Amino acid sequence: MKKWICCLCVIGMLVGTLQAAAQVRPPRRKHRILVDRSAKKQDTVKADIGESLKDIVKRATQHTQPSKVDVVFVVDGNKRMLASLAVLEKKLIDMLAVIEAKTMDYRFALIGFQSVQGEPLYTFHPWTFDYLGIENALQDIRAKFDNKIQPGYGLDAIVKGLNELDCREGVTTQFVVLSNSRMRTLWTEADAKRRISEQIVNRCRQNSVQLNFIGLSEKAQAELTDRTGGKWYPIDSYQRRMDGQRIQSGETVADKALLRVDGVFKRIAESLVQSEPGKVDIVFVFDYSLSMEPKTEAACNGLDLMVSVFKSAGLDYRFGIIRFWAAVGGGESTIVVTKPPLESEQVKAMFRLPKSGDEHLLDAIIEGVPKLRTEQERDLVLIIVTDEATSKRTEKGYTAGKAVSVCRGARARVYVIGGVTSMKTGSIGDDFQRQVAQLTKGEHYIMPGASAPVTTTGGPDQRR
Repeated sequence: MKKWICCLCVIGMLVGTLQAAAQVRPPRRKHRILVDRSAKKQDTVKADIGESLKDIVKRATQHTQPSKVDVVFVVDGNKRMLASLAVLEKKLIDMLAVIEAKTMDYRFALIGFQSVQGEPLYTFHPWTFDYLGIENALQDIRAKFDNKIQPGYGLDAIVKGLNELDCREGVTTQFVVLSNSRMRTLWTEADAKRRISEQIVNRCRQNSVQLNFIGLSEKAQAELTDRTGGKWYPIDSYQRRMDGQRIQSGETVADKALLRVDGVFKRIAESLVQSEPGKVDIVFVFDYSLSMEPKTEAACNGLDLMVSVFKSAGLDYRFGIIRFWAAVGGGESTIVVTKPPLESEQVKAMFRLPKSGDEHLLDAIIEGVPKLRTEQERDLVLIIVTDEATSKRTEKGYTAGKAVSVCRGARARVYVIGGVTSMKTGSIGDDFQRQVAQLTKGEHYIMPGASAPVTTTGGPDQRR
């Protein structure tokens, strides 16, 4: 009997142990995070220093007759640049072949920049017609590589080149900055990087210099290329896309790399040149209401960039402007049409000193465009510049459809730097502004700094 009792106890203990074991949860498996590799690839770009060099000189020789090209290499001599400088040295001959296919009139110069224990070190090679001299200078820089050599001060090196190298009249000088480091400066003033960048941009515009970067995807490099009419290229395939990286909603395009009013002006100019127009009248339909006041200087800078692009392309262009504003609270529109030809300085003077009040874009299109009477042999391009959504003008019988018909009847291509209808509805761009650009084969950009209109019932403000 005692044996049976002992057996039952043992069995009971085993059953209890098994039940307890059954209640123990197995260890959790870590969730796998699936990465969309294709999305990452779409946001990066293939790097090819040789192809970048050829593209730079193709752009430089595309429109000048007879072709002339001056190229200044600004190269970072830090210890991690050994492979990139070797590629540059090897590919110089390929770049030269592109130049010589167009012209024999070319010059090269070179500035190397490094730092040793924080102290700047520059290599300066003045203008030469012998590309072998540039090859030798690159070899000298590579021969000095050691662990003491650190990235230099790229912004200061650019300033040195602008100050010490003469620029030929009638030639757009191409600076080619090659670096795998961020641009920096020895300047110690507050906001030093922005200050020296502004000085660089002003000097480039004065001397017809375009900055091209084969470098990192950083804001300073993107802005300097965009503001001087140059182009950015990646130094390696790990860089994020800096040119054409866009937020898109329908046909609305806003550039993330730039998000500046002047940069959008430049993009429109480049797009217009690529369409290969003949003789063209470019008329700004300019919002003259007070909300535009903070954006007028940027628009003036953008006009300078636009002129630079047009001159480089040899475009036969004339400027005009339609300014529009209205009294506060839905008052009658004032529309002032100044037909081409206007000098760029005259246009900039009209951009400034906006009036207080509202604005009615449809009035400006429907009433202003027919007054231009563009000559038959000239193309018409309208550039709408406003930070507001299109107001409703039903009391006049003015509709978006009628305004589009006026533009098409005038054979106008319409580019828009425009306002925002509503962030809540998911419709980022104003419907009329987006449609008129699409239907006339133009482009539609959101005005940097534009805000959604005030709403009272959950929708866009319809009071104007």
